[in-house]
Amino acid sequence: MNYLKILNTVAIGIPIILALIGVFDESFLMMALVSTMATGFIQVIVGILFWIKEWENFFIILYLVGVILFFMGISLTNSDSFWIMPPILCIYLSLLVYTQKN
Repeated sequence: MNYLKILNTVAIGIPIILALIGVFDESFLMMALVSTMATGFIQVIVGILFWIKEWENFFIILYLVGVILFFMGISLTNSDSFWIMPPILCIYLSLLVYTQKN
C-alpha cells in the first residue's frame, strides 16, 4: 500500500510544483495545466492497482464506477456538468489511499 501512496503523492504533486514554478516563469503554467491529464491517468492506474490488491473493497469499486460514469458522460452528452467529477474523484481516491491501513 505504501507504493500506492507514493505514486498518488507524485501524481498530485507534479501539477502543484509546476504551478508554483509558474509564478516565476509563465510557460510552466501551461505545463501544469497539461500535467493534470497525466495526474488523472496515474490516478486511474492507482485505482486499478488498489482494486487488484483489495478487490472486495466497496469504496474502490465506487471510485471505478465514478470514473466509468465520467468517461461515459463526457462521451455521450454535451453537458459541461461532468467536468466537476475529476476533482471530486481525485480527492476521493486520495482519501481512500491515505486512510487505508498498510
